[in-house]
Amino acid sequence: MKRVICLLLLLSYMCILFTGCFDAQEVTEWAYVYSIGMEKGVTDKLRMTVQMPSMKGGKGGGSEGGQEQGNIETITIDCPSFYAGVNMINSFVSRQINYMHAKYLVFSESLAREGIDSYITAFIRGRQIRRQMNVIITKGSASDFLKAHSVAISSSLSKKQQNLMDQGSNTGFFSDVTYGDMLDEAKAPYGQPIAILAAINDEGKFKPGEGTGQLPFKTSGDYYAGDLARRGGSKAEFLGTAIFDGGKMVGELNGDETRILLMLRNQFHRAFYAVRDPKMPNKTITMDVRGQKNPNIKVRFEGDKPVIDAKVFLEGDVLAIQSTIDYESKELKPILENEFRKLIKEQMDKTIKKCQLVNSDVFRFGSFAAMHFPTIPEWEEYNWLKRFKDAQVNTEVDFRIRRTGTMLKSSELFSTEGKKGE
Repeated sequence: MKRVICLLLLLSYMCILFTGCFDAQEVTEWAYVYSIGMEKGVTDKLRMTVQMPSMKGGKGGGSEGGQEQGNIETITIDCPSFYAGVNMINSFVSRQINYMHAKYLVFSESLAREGIDSYITAFIRGRQIRRQMNVIITKGSASDFLKAHSVAISSSLSKKQQNLMDQGSNTGFFSDVTYGDMLDEAKAPYGQPIAILAAINDEGKFKPGEGTGQLPFKTSGDYYAGDLARRGGSKAEFLGTAIFDGGKMVGELNGDETRILLMLRNQFHRAFYAVRDPKMPNKTITMDVRGQKNPNIKVRFEGDKPVIDAKVFLEGDVLAIQSTIDYESKELKPILENEFRKLIKEQMDKTIKKCQLVNSDVFRFGSFAAMHFPTIPEWEEYNWLKRFKDAQVNTEVDFRIRRTGTMLKSSELFSTEGKKGE
């Protein structure tokens, strides 16, 4: 009996020694994809684009996992599906495609308006798909957008991708929407999905020369992606939000409307706001605005009609006063606060109405309405997503100026005409 036990132990030990890494793959055998683009195909159903390191020596590019970060290779192929496209790319790329570190999932607007539900529900089955990928809807071709975006300021495109997403919390012009967020919202009866709106800016809006400066007041967020009048920088532009009904894109929000969306979703961090001067309408006042606390959202029912009361709480610091009027004083500060409350309330009412016209509750009001239903079947039978367009929404804004910068009091300027304001 002892001999049998010893023999079994010896065989077990030999099995451990004889095992090898026959199915293992080294890091140098993978080609890590940074971005995935999807649009309608020409010779097949789908046109897929992937971005990955070119494995060539890049100027100043640091090596990471045996792959150079300096040069980016963009491959576009027509294919019947995403996974079939991966196999097709592997037929002419020396390293096996690996998309477990992909940061961007980009869809063309035409494909999104047709419906991307079949893609977002199918991706999750793959083991390499990360729920942290940012979902982006671009105007025009997804492949052209990714090519324009690959011109990085630094040698690392992956670092540029992350830094750009972080800018959303500094500007409020777009949200850090991930694939996991979109998938969860598309499958929930409480609200509808959103995605980042992007486009290529061809500088067509920029007019050379010097203007009169007498144009009507316009906020910095009254633009959609691709519409900024600018020159220089990356051609890829992130500005606004694509709103969905299920897996189909039904509308878009500009920068100002996206800020309102984030406020109501409790995702607004901070942003610089240009406000019309209450006493001198041809001048502007700039403030650094932040969320003060969570929004107060309540839903009640008058019969079958939902009534929503939404209140947001903001605070801010004064950064610049062009008119040099003393808004730091106790008498004038409330006037400036009221002007900003009026601006935000107008934008809030406009944004909510815009989403109701396409019947898309991207504000997640449904999560508050669901509390009034004792069971899940009753809630699903009510069909909140269909009834959102008929809801009455009452809005309120609470805003306080906390600081006035490094100045305690604005002073008038002197010129040959005398003291300004006299």
